[in-house]
Amino acid sequence: MMLTIQEEGMRFGVRVGAIIYNQDRSKILLEKQNNKMYMFPGGRIDVHEDSQEAIERELHEELNIRVDLKLKYIVEMFLKSPKTKYHEIGFYFLTQFDELSISNHFKSLDGNSEFVWIPVHELDQYPILARPIKNKVMEHKIIDDSLEHISYREYES
Repeated sequence: MMLTIQEEGMRFGVRVGAIIYNQDRSKILLEKQNNKMYMFPGGRIDVHEDSQEAIERELHEELNIRVDLKLKYIVEMFLKSPKTKYHEIGFYFLTQFDELSISNHFKSLDGNSEFVWIPVHELDQYPILARPIKNKVMEHKIIDDSLEHISYREYES
């Protein structure tokens, strides 16, 4: 059972994501869903599962990879769409992976999404849900593996 609560006009979720750089950190791997929205590879945390277990499971299920991961960001996001206020707590892990091991436009194992290597200098052209992480990547602010907490609001409670 995933950690998600939904009521009329409101949704709360807990997710994990991986910031996956290629070897020279010039590109980042993104997951494209529904042919319109991009996100960092990952997914929902299940009940009784910690964030490390969740990201390892998600990357294995979606990409059939196992990598060393370091928790980099805990992000609280408060996003607003025309019909829903969305509150998400995200755990984002940092890693690198050989770009040639995952070809561009690789379909997920379940076929529901596509994975694409995007040059870091082009990220501003892509609609990515985790905007504060996107900004950190674009500004080359991920320079070490110290843990950071980010709170990002598009609306007040």
